[in-house]
Amino acid sequence: MATNLPTKLRNEPLIDAIFEVRFIGSMPASVILPGIFFGKLPGQKIIENLPIAQIPKPLRDADQNLKFAAISKIDWDAYFINVGDFSLSVSCKYPYPGWSKFRDAIAQAIEILDSAGIVETVERYSLKYIDLFPATTNREKVSMLNMKVMIADHELKEEPFQMRMEISKDELIHAVQIVSSANAVLHNGLTKDGLVVDVDTIAVIDGISMEILLNDFSKKLDSIHSANKSMFFDCLRSETIAALGPSYE
Repeated sequence: MATNLPTKLRNEPLIDAIFEVRFIGSMPASVILPGIFFGKLPGQKIIENLPIAQIPKPLRDADQNLKFAAISKIDWDAYFINVGDFSLSVSCKYPYPGWSKFRDAIAQAIEILDSAGIVETVERYSLKYIDLFPATTNREKVSMLNMKVMIADHELKEEPFQMRMEISKDELIHAVQIVSSANAVLHNGLTKDGLVVDVDTIAVIDGISMEILLNDFSKKLDSIHSANKSMFFDCLRSETIAALGPSYE
């Protein structure tokens, strides 16, 4: 596990960052939260219903892939706040504003969620970062990664690939997904192509109260952020990190 982590990258590959919390509530959060957020968040906001809102709730509840999906989206400042029946997430607009500002936005959103008084227990929270590395050939993409893959006595060298692995460490689960040829369309319409490294760090907490979650919440956020960042850099070769222009100040 990486110990000396960069504080800043000159060639930033980050294209998305998402914090999510999943919970059991006394009522579907999508019914009440958008209005509460609209009233309590400062500045201009725009609320948009997402396509999944057209699917009847019983069908959403029966499908684990839909149960925690976002039903409405609030466009707020440098962020999007996504509300589902049993989930809330905060994502960053491109470019990434930095961890300090993102952490403050997360804390503000969670405080508003707590004030709604509908959360009975919190099941998990997670922090996901998605990075994209421009590259022209699959051989170049493979060479960027700290990995060795063998299938049927064949070593991955220049073939297109997609892989996902869940790595458990220090009471966290890191769901690492790597896609050799990806196309990303950012919120501003900008399109990027290349190698994607997606690290989703999950704290499964199985039914704690909001009061317990909010106890030292800033410290919890810093901890999961550090773990995610460490896992990301562990996925890269030293030459790849050097090409990103790291600063350690």
